[in-house]
Amino acid sequence: MASDPVETPQIIEVADGFYVRQAVDNMAWIDMGDYAVVVDALEQPHLAGEVMAEIDRTLGGKPVRYVLNTHTHYDHVALNGAFERLGAEIVNQETCSISSQGRWFDGRRRLKMLATPGCHTSEDCCVWCPEDRALLVGDIFGWGLTPCGAVTRRTIKILDETYGRLIAFGATTVVPGHGPVCATHELLRWVDYFHWLIDAVSKAHRAGDSESQIAASLAPPEDMKRWWRFVQWKHEDSVAKVVKAVCSGELGG
Repeated sequence: MASDPVETPQIIEVADGFYVRQAVDNMAWIDMGDYAVVVDALEQPHLAGEVMAEIDRTLGGKPVRYVLNTHTHYDHVALNGAFERLGAEIVNQETCSISSQGRWFDGRRRLKMLATPGCHTSEDCCVWCPEDRALLVGDIFGWGLTPCGAVTRRTIKILDETYGRLIAFGATTVVPGHGPVCATHELLRWVDYFHWLIDAVSKAHRAGDSESQIAASLAPPEDMKRWWRFVQWKHEDSVAKVVKAVCSGELGG
């Protein structure tokens, strides 16, 4: 890509009263009628004034009642305190319990926050907006990055089950924690890529290739070379994780 599409933050209107601040770190604010909900809260505390002004401008000064964090890594929670001081309730797996069945937030539209743990952290959550067919997935989808720390039989099972749930929503808008907004197509493509990678590494290992030979032989798919910040390092990271799992015997080689 000639330039990074998120180096300059932009406000995207997903639907009437539903906005995403798309940048390297993403956040959203959603008009619920009498109040607003924010999803994720960036990593730069000094952006509080700018973000509050945008919310006021786009939603007409409606109070933020809830801030939903998809997880509590530092780059998703920096503005929590600023919103909390204005009366917002912070909702994540550290402040309350969100189940796999989810918690609904009601108003002019409905939002469902549901637990999807184990893909990136033990406290992963997603937010589904059925009327707008929009899904906010945090760092479960990373534009080609394998979100878990290590690839094992268990994490493969969790990723497959979770992605299956997310894909079943049929979202037309998918908001990842970082980078460009996308759609269900990209979720499906990543699942295909991940399993292609496992199969290719396993085949090469059975043929007797060394770890370095395997890593050098696996180029990123042509269509995914256009993915945001993919070729630079994400493919190599995923290959390394899968190679380690296969060559150690974790996946049976």
